[in-house]
Amino acid sequence: MDLRVQKTYRALFAAFTELLEEHRFEDVTVAMLCDRAMIRRTTFYKHFADKTAYFSFYVDSLCSNFVERVTQEQAAKAASVDERQAIFQMLIDFFLEHEKLMDNVLTSSVSAMLTFKICETVSGLIRSRYASELSAGEDQLDLLDPASDFIAGGIMRLIRMWWASDDRRENEEHFVQVSNVLVTRVLENK
Repeated sequence: MDLRVQKTYRALFAAFTELLEEHRFEDVTVAMLCDRAMIRRTTFYKHFADKTAYFSFYVDSLCSNFVERVTQEQAAKAASVDERQAIFQMLIDFFLEHEKLMDNVLTSSVSAMLTFKICETVSGLIRSRYASELSAGEDQLDLLDPASDFIAGGIMRLIRMWWASDDRRENEEHFVQVSNVLVTRVLENK
């Protein structure tokens, strides 16, 4: 990718993150985004149809970055229960690091898009983690895709319930443990 395009994308990403920490998605305009990123609107529209298309790109970037971080973390450790807990902890840490952004997005019209992308990402991580452990002859291998999707949906529901609670920081560890138990019971019980 051209260095100028990379620079534009980085500027847009940083500006959008800042704006979503300050405003709900509906209140952010392309003009605000371009001003904050110090790019021209024509440049923005050369790459994206509108702010919703950019939001989709933004969430894809967040998910890709998350998968990359998880992959690096997994490379540093042997596959274990602690590894799964580390993945869930990283997910929660991201939410808490961007608390205002998550509040603004989860109460906006793009909440469903974010939820879907997170589910896809978590499902993919679960699939890749377990595919290597299950042999081709096992019945569980056939169930890996739907089970991964099922677990990801359950984890996303837990995230939304956890996020809506008044004491989310105090319940962080509980969320990680419950998510881990969910995965274990669905995929490891024979």
